[in-house]
Amino acid sequence: GPANSSERVCVQFDHREDLSDNRLNCLPDELKHALAGGHQVGTRVRALRGLDAPRGRTIPPGVPGVVIGPVRDSSLRHTHPILIRFALSNEDVVDIPCDVKDVELAIAGNYRRGNAVIATRDLRVGGQVVVREGGLGYVMGPSCSDAQHRITVSFERREDGSRNRLNCVVNEIRLYLASNLEIGARVQVSRTIDYPADLPEIPAGCRATVTGPSTMDPLQKVLVTFDIYSHCEREVMADSLELLIAGGFRRGESVQAAKDLRVKGIIVVKQDIVGTVVGQSASDPSGRVTVAFARREDGRSNNLNVVPTEITRLPCTGGFVPGDRVTALRQLLVVPRGAYGSVLGPSCARSSRVAVRFAPVDDTEEEVVLHVEPHDLRALHSIGEDVDVSGPESPRDVEERDLDSSRHPVAGGFDRGESVEATKDLCVKGKVVVRAHVLGTVVGPSGDDPASRVTVAFTYREDGKCNNLNVVTSEIRRVQPRSVARGELCAICLGELLADSSDGTDVPAEEQVAQDICRMPCGHVLHVGCIRSYLNHQTQLGRINTAQATSTTALAPLRPAQCPVCRRDVLP
Repeated sequence: GPANSSERVCVQFDHREDLSDNRLNCLPDELKHALAGGHQVGTRVRALRGLDAPRGRTIPPGVPGVVIGPVRDSSLRHTHPILIRFALSNEDVVDIPCDVKDVELAIAGNYRRGNAVIATRDLRVGGQVVVREGGLGYVMGPSCSDAQHRITVSFERREDGSRNRLNCVVNEIRLYLASNLEIGARVQVSRTIDYPADLPEIPAGCRATVTGPSTMDPLQKVLVTFDIYSHCEREVMADSLELLIAGGFRRGESVQAAKDLRVKGIIVVKQDIVGTVVGQSASDPSGRVTVAFARREDGRSNNLNVVPTEITRLPCTGGFVPGDRVTALRQLLVVPRGAYGSVLGPSCARSSRVAVRFAPVDDTEEEVVLHVEPHDLRALHSIGEDVDVSGPESPRDVEERDLDSSRHPVAGGFDRGESVEATKDLCVKGKVVVRAHVLGTVVGPSGDDPASRVTVAFTYREDGKCNNLNVVTSEIRRVQPRSVARGELCAICLGELLADSSDGTDVPAEEQVAQDICRMPCGHVLHVGCIRSYLNHQTQLGRINTAQATSTTALAPLRPAQCPVCRRDVLP
């Protein structure tokens, strides 16, 4: 109650450091209200739902308000503990008792607490970069120093090693949506979505509009409004949606400019320059496509919005089309024979190969992207057709369907995918292009002379090119995979490659296959699980994509990963 002095307040504290039970007379500026939900007097909030106001009026959702204190009415104190002042017009102000769930913090830029955000540029403190462009963080609330213009963000990683939160202005961050979707993007359901019994399922092909990130799982889910149920929002896994891009293009598809592309009369992209489809154009999603071109004449790295007639799909070797479903005809590093995959586009490393994203065989594995020779793949179905993805085919099924490969044997009795080495220096027009003992992989019979020549992909060429080489059988010989000694370490996890046998002796060479060991084309040996995770990371298939994933580095998935030891391209 009031103290004896008119300028002080008498307070009974729960705990005093001197262990006394006496009350304390305090000045008003020495206290602040302890309000429900952690709110403070003066905190800016906005209504989350429609609220009843006096004289039959309603406060609609989104209307801003200010916390003015606790509710004095004891009958409302437990159900509506905070008093908020809403301004319905310039002169019409109303004070309404509210529950904590009726309002949310009003954060600059219309962000919400818990939103995942990405830094749009390098963020500095005292001239030193503390958060790199593309850094992922979470909105904690408005800044205490400048609530109208700044936002407090907790970033997952800071360059200075600090774990402090950062106060950012609105234009220094942008909202992150799973799979790099954007608010307002038009999408289509790629597979049937099941909901609890009280909600109907969403069939494949149903169209929707993205309305925002999920509040519970913003890294994997988004909120959408379906065209058939436009009255409510639903949470959906982002990987079950695909963008509806003008011209029928797909995100990540390789394209090339059909003509010189101009901006204000100036050529910015030359004809035939390769690019990657990023997504819908923000300014005209139904009529334009955003493309990240590999080179711009003006030296900029910005994406370009083009009409579909200004670009053409880049064909793949072997007659494949981006989006084709394929199966592996042999073991491809960590991908087993018969595993299913989807063609991404032509390889940027070797024109004779295609980039394929292989699906995991079970839940313990991850997707990987490999650059594969067309001879090692078999097309299943074209884009849009239903394909059974329950698991890899049995070896017998693959052998029965692999008739084309058996009709064209490789000269010298070599097998496709077999490891070989050059028996001498190999020359082209008198110049050495491959040194003796350089390792390679048999691609198949030579197209020019299949009876006596073999096409080999060598790990290194002296002329710097990455083309395959047609050699006679006497110029190569088989290489037996080296055995792994007990105690040898994996270069990724630094764990032992081979498990000890029960009696402590070395594991026999014939049993090393069962130890989940992968022999790279360059000869290095790693754990299968380690190299699969490494390939997944190197080809940017992780679920968290930074801001760079929407720039010209979107071409990265079409470039092969490199061996973590020697940095040579991983080409099975």
